[in-house]
Amino acid sequence: MTHVALEAILAGGDQLFNPVVLHGPSGVGKSHLATGLVAAWKKRFRQRPAIYLPALDFARELADAFDAHAVDDFRQRHGRAWLLVLDDVQLLVPKQAAQRELASLLDASIDGEKRVVLTCSMAPQHLEGFLPSLVGRLVSGLCVEMVLPSVDTRRVLLDQFARQHAIALDDSVASILAEGLDTPAAGLGRALMELHVAANMVGADVTPQRVREYLAARDAPSRATLSQIARVTARHFALKVADLRSASRRRAVVRARDVAMYLARTLTRTSLKEIGTYFDGRDHSTVSYGCWKTERLLEADPAIDDAVRTLRRCLEGASSRILTSLRDVCGKPGKTY
Repeated sequence: MTHVALEAILAGGDQLFNPVVLHGPSGVGKSHLATGLVAAWKKRFRQRPAIYLPALDFARELADAFDAHAVDDFRQRHGRAWLLVLDDVQLLVPKQAAQRELASLLDASIDGEKRVVLTCSMAPQHLEGFLPSLVGRLVSGLCVEMVLPSVDTRRVLLDQFARQHAIALDDSVASILAEGLDTPAAGLGRALMELHVAANMVGADVTPQRVREYLAARDAPSRATLSQIARVTARHFALKVADLRSASRRRAVVRARDVAMYLARTLTRTSLKEIGTYFDGRDHSTVSYGCWKTERLLEADPAIDDAVRTLRRCLEGASSRILTSLRDVCGKPGKTY
């Protein structure tokens, strides 16, 4: 459906749906597609301007325009674009002026020939803090859910990574990796490189059995339970487990709870629904939003980044475990792969 929607936009004909909203968790390729779409559009339609903007930049430009009394210029610049692509629109939750402006832009594009593509971490109807009028416009278009790559897609991606890095990848090894790694594309490449580097370090073959052992070692941290994660997180933030599992909206509790849910999502195979049930019956979209907020804070807030790193070490054990495990599973000397 994603492919059909974007090809229809690039065809340049009548619009069957507008806007197009690509939504899904981090790592599924939303931003990659968004920037690629604009590049393809500019190559195909040189006389029809296209704009790609992270949603926060859209909000900042609007704020600057208000300060400079240049809102008309802002609207004309974006109104001239035949294709407007905004990335990560969920970041507009606290910015109602930008939401109203986006709603106006959508009205103009729907009435005219312009096209709007938006990316979001979740379906528009699950966005808390969005203006109902904007949500209505978003869901009136085509909302396409993007998911993590399937086994067959992971197999293709592994082959591509292997060719890019000149790694001889045995078919049986690739199949086992594809079936055992339920991760975004970046995680597949990282796992392949870990195996490759470890094999070269000890001059070993990488056999299907050793790949299975590698996957088992790699998944060892996922044995942490929700109760363990809640306990160590609460202790780190000087709270009680009962606080994290309560309905409290105190800032300190919400921040710690979001970190705990993020750790549960990244260190275990527990579903969003199960995590939400553990933390006072929250729904999966609330858990997803909490994980997304923490992921962004890892880059913006050194204290949160340090807390997550510390808690990961506590839950996973010594940071050298993965290297030790790799040496163990690739321990027999032999030709490199």
